Amino acid sequence: MAREPTKPQPSRTGKKSISVYLLPDKWRELKILAAKTDTTIDALMRRGVDLVLAEHKGKAAKRPGGA
Repeated sequence: MAREPTKPQPSRTGKKSISVYLLPDKWRELKILAAKTDTTIDALMRRGVDLVLAEHKGKAAKRPGGA
């Protein structure tokens, strides 16, 4: 008997999922930071991705040709 596909949660609609493997001490630090800042690990990871992409854009813009 085939199961009917489930609909994604509204907060996940239109988004892609990624996985990351962290050392246990980094995972613990991340959980503590999320608790201390009253946010989620997901929000911290999205912020980290945004920071890395912004940093890369800045470096790309400084190179000749912007690539």
